[in-house]
Amino acid sequence: MRIIKRQILSISLVSSLFLTGCGSERLLQLKPLPDYWEAINFSNGSFEPVPKKQSARLLQTCQDTKNVVKMPKQYRTLDTYGLYFSLQNIGTYTSPIELQYIAQGNQFYLTCRSQKTFRLSAHPIKRAGHPWLKQTSGQDRTPVTAPTLKVHTFDKATKRKQEVADVSNQVQRVAVELPSKGQLLLIEEEDGQKETIFGLPASFTYSEFELSLEKTTDGLPSTTFTLQFKGDQYLNQRDVLRNLGKRPVKLTYHPLPDTLPADKTIPYLTFRSTDTEQPVTKTISLRYETDVKDIPVHGFNGIGEDNKKIHGFLHPNDTVLREADFRQLSLLSDKLAKQVADELKEVTLETPQGNRADVRYLTLIQSGKLQTFDVYLKARANKTDVYLKDIRTKKAAKLSGEVAANLLIEVEE
Repeated sequence: MRIIKRQILSISLVSSLFLTGCGSERLLQLKPLPDYWEAINFSNGSFEPVPKKQSARLLQTCQDTKNVVKMPKQYRTLDTYGLYFSLQNIGTYTSPIELQYIAQGNQFYLTCRSQKTFRLSAHPIKRAGHPWLKQTSGQDRTPVTAPTLKVHTFDKATKRKQEVADVSNQVQRVAVELPSKGQLLLIEEEDGQKETIFGLPASFTYSEFELSLEKTTDGLPSTTFTLQFKGDQYLNQRDVLRNLGKRPVKLTYHPLPDTLPADKTIPYLTFRSTDTEQPVTKTISLRYETDVKDIPVHGFNGIGEDNKKIHGFLHPNDTVLREADFRQLSLLSDKLAKQVADELKEVTLETPQGNRADVRYLTLIQSGKLQTFDVYLKARANKTDVYLKDIRTKKAAKLSGEVAANLLIEVEE
């Protein structure tokens, strides 16, 4: 009987410690949830949405970090997909997760490119679990491991309308094949100063494209020189020089290797102007790096600050958030959203007290990962306590004074 009483007392103490929150735990657990991601099949030049069940399986496979192997040395490429965060219309940008099925012999894989690091992971799969994979035949091949370049030159008479001829009256177009990893950089050098002006991470959707130089005037007393990247499913460009007035600018293309070596800067073209008032010597170079670095680019790929920010939304139900109904959706400031997120990284677990707030839910979102909490309010004599309860795990905690006060203002507005 004493043993039984001791066991009951022990269980009671453990329950009491959990409910009163002895010890700290990380309550912030942002995750990519299938309901908020949608897959697009862009094989063979088409962009077709796929059923929700298929999207969920693709996301689930990519999230399985225990089922990851090395990329095979030879393989054939099959269908390609993009997984898109479905809440883009609330004002947060999340770059897609790229997916591609590959096969080596009779072994099939789903390769996933992280939208954060752009690194590839290979997940072996069973055909039965991915029945939509139809096209599986073909010859295994060894993919390129560094960008390959094929230079095509044309005389001035056969150039495209906007293309630029160099000092030898030749026009150059460069066919580029990118490997499955890394990034291609454009580096500008002027007056001894170097700056990365554009970064192009490896992608399944533009593994091959054409690089060319074009110029526009738009009827203005100036000329803009622009590098254009053009592929079957991709188009981007970067202005590299604006020439004011009629000062002459001479362009020289540099010889390019057949393959760009890793981590070496290779000159591509040079602009020169001997104008006495504003002389210019500017060189644009290409550089291949095997890792994608976080650089401030002005392009499509979403690398940069917005992908790092945590956004917070107060809403009465899921529909309001999904449909971005801003009549009932309240956006927290980035500062407050970060304060709440930081608070939830290490908290004392407690049973929520009081009643659910009228707004009911708080959702935190970062890079396509999210977490939703029930909001509880408990009014006291001189203040109101604010509790957040994870709707999935049912774990909860009370926010500290300043963070609680700041969030309460938003909840009660």
